[in-house]
Amino acid sequence: MTMRFSTDEILEMAVELERRGTVFYENLAKKTSDLKSREIFVFLSEEEKKHLEYFQKTKDDLNKQIDFEPDTMDETSHYLGSLIENGVLGKVLQGLDLTQGDSSLEKSLNVGMEVEKESVNFYTSLEIMVPEAKKEFLKKIIQEEEKHYAILLGIKKELGKCL
Repeated sequence: MTMRFSTDEILEMAVELERRGTVFYENLAKKTSDLKSREIFVFLSEEEKKHLEYFQKTKDDLNKQIDFEPDTMDETSHYLGSLIENGVLGKVLQGLDLTQGDSSLEKSLNVGMEVEKESVNFYTSLEIMVPEAKKEFLKKIIQEEEKHYAILLGIKKELGKCL
């Protein structure tokens, strides 16, 4: 059976995903010897920090509202639960080693691309739960996550040329 999550729990997951994304990109920056790739990974890490701050502020703002009640919007909650249970995001939240001992840059890029792709799906589903005033910034984060995917794909293609 698919889990259901309240808006508060989902925003907490988003905070944690961004926190782990920051660490992931910091580790990639340390792992690569290519200066251009390192700069990109540092940039991506900084982007994840901004996203973390957004989700934390959204969560804090919702919790300050007197009339806010954590909800479990059935369809959205089920979908998000399924993403967490069955996808890479659940593994990220559990802190599992997604490279499974393979510390190659290519494996890390593949994991990063998968996480970015699932993050787009996750955050797109959050739109229904986020107050109207916050939706524009959430859409910006979704666009940034899509760009992150494209950046990682570009690095992977460049690596393929070097091999």
